Amino acid sequence: MFRLFASKQSARAFGRRMQSTAGKLDAEFQAPNPAKGKAFAENAEKIADHSKVGSATWKKVTFFLAVPAIVASGISVFGVEKEHAEHRKHLTALSDDQWPQDYLYQNIRRNDFFWGDGDKTLFWNQGVNRHVKN
Repeated sequence: MFRLFASKQSARAFGRRMQSTAGKLDAEFQAPNPAKGKAFAENAEKIADHSKVGSATWKKVTFFLAVPAIVASGISVFGVEKEHAEHRKHLTALSDDQWPQDYLYQNIRRNDFFWGDGDKTLFWNQGVNRHVKN
């Protein structure tokens, strides 16, 4: 199949074949048509006007609906996270004896990590994570 395109002769014929329709195009494509150009411009203008109305609607939806919803949910989450932070402060004050015991499947270390002391994960947080060795 590809041998046809590999030879010089077929490549020349293929090139001529691609350009052979240039003289056979209709006169409609060769000469400008002012009426069709005007109709195209009017249609493009209608589309632009319609898109202005649609974009204005979505701007209003964003500013009057989405932004207040985000602010309200942010205030709600802030209250919950504030209580959570106070609880975490309480947990940091606990000694290892009072800290909840790990389950058997938690903090399994078959090999030491190659950073730090080898026991702490990459994103270890002293205020949240604790590894109580039994």
